[in-house]
Amino acid sequence: MGISIDEKRVYDASEGPRPVYVVGEFGVARVDTSDDLVGEFGLARECSARDAAGSDGRVAVATDEDVLVGTAGEDDTEFEALGVGPAVAVGFSDGDLLVAHEDGRIECGDSHDWTTLGELDDVRAIDGDFLAAESGVYRVTGTSLRHVGLDDARAVAARGAPRAATADGLYRLGNGWLDELEGEFRAVSAGERSAGGSVEESTEGVAGIPEWAHAARADGRLLAREDRGADGVEWHEVELPVDGEVIALDHGETDPTGAYAVTEDGTFLLSVGDGWNYQILGLRGVRGVAAP
Repeated sequence: MGISIDEKRVYDASEGPRPVYVVGEFGVARVDTSDDLVGEFGLARECSARDAAGSDGRVAVATDEDVLVGTAGEDDTEFEALGVGPAVAVGFSDGDLLVAHEDGRIECGDSHDWTTLGELDDVRAIDGDFLAAESGVYRVTGTSLRHVGLDDARAVAARGAPRAATADGLYRLGNGWLDELEGEFRAVSAGERSAGGSVEESTEGVAGIPEWAHAARADGRLLAREDRGADGVEWHEVELPVDGEVIALDHGETDPTGAYAVTEDGTFLLSVGDGWNYQILGLRGVRGVAAP
């Protein structure tokens, strides 16, 4: 499947490209980025991918056959199949891989040593030590899972003040789950900005967390929580340069932190805080995006 293309802008190659991965029924596509510019992109692996997560230069992909893990580099990404069977969601927690299997098992570990944490047959997303499921939000505590509230959770964001996107609102974890935005949400992600972002003290009393968060409503509209100058830090709707419903979000761990979004019809978008650029990938059946 030849879908490689060069962006007609020259991006700074002094640090090498930063790969971001888009997954779906087509497999895994790698998109090379630099700051807010899009470079080459191409299919890295053919499969039926259901979810993806990235952390510390690694990317994990849940597929209908197995879990794949690769290391992001300047060249093509080689994926290793872990041999653990079909999975519906993956995530990284303190360097370990969290896997929600198709049969309901939730496991934590690496390619050789796995610990079963429990069983959930309705997991939709994982981020950090949080899991979003139809039955609510769960958190990894030691070698088990603990239900921490809410219902019909579609996505979670662990960085900064933990958040959950649900069928009836966006919630932030403080002294219990606090209402943040009303309405139906499908995705949420947050980054910790070290440049160009505002620094605030969270309601949990954790000082100095520079937060930059995004959430997608069920109708695909994108919202951002960022510094609005005289208005302070608040949520506002983002005007994107393309049509299409945002279906998944992620924030990178590099400096400057990037925000990444994908639409159902295969458009990739990115921002480092100064507007959004995009590339139409021409891929259908998009399900997720991951920035190692």
